Amino acid sequence: MMGIKVLLQLLVFALVFTMFTKHQALGEQDCYAERDSVIHECMETLRHDAPYKHPTASCRRVVRRSDVACICRVLSIDDEGLISVAKFLQLARECGKPVAGTPKCGSFTLPQPRSPPPPRA
Repeated sequence: MMGIKVLLQLLVFALVFTMFTKHQALGEQDCYAERDSVIHECMETLRHDAPYKHPTASCRRVVRRSDVACICRVLSIDDEGLISVAKFLQLARECGKPVAGTPKCGSFTLPQPRSPPPPRA
């Protein structure tokens, strides 16, 4: 009798744990594979130690299919050791995917858009 009670408690605990972890996982978008693809396909464009090089067709294709704002959110310090965030932002703009809706890209803070000056009377 005691074994069934322990087994039921364990089953309930596992169910509750699964519900909480699944909820968190659904709330965070997973774009790590996209980040890795962009870094792999566009390394020649994104290198720190070389001038900006226009992207290859395969690089542009990968960037156009990617969620660049999400990639900005998941860029780590280690990623920034491999690539230039400024070049990534330039690449995203060049591919028609400017970063919007997030104030940061990795550790880089994006400049805020300026408001137009008030009209003169």
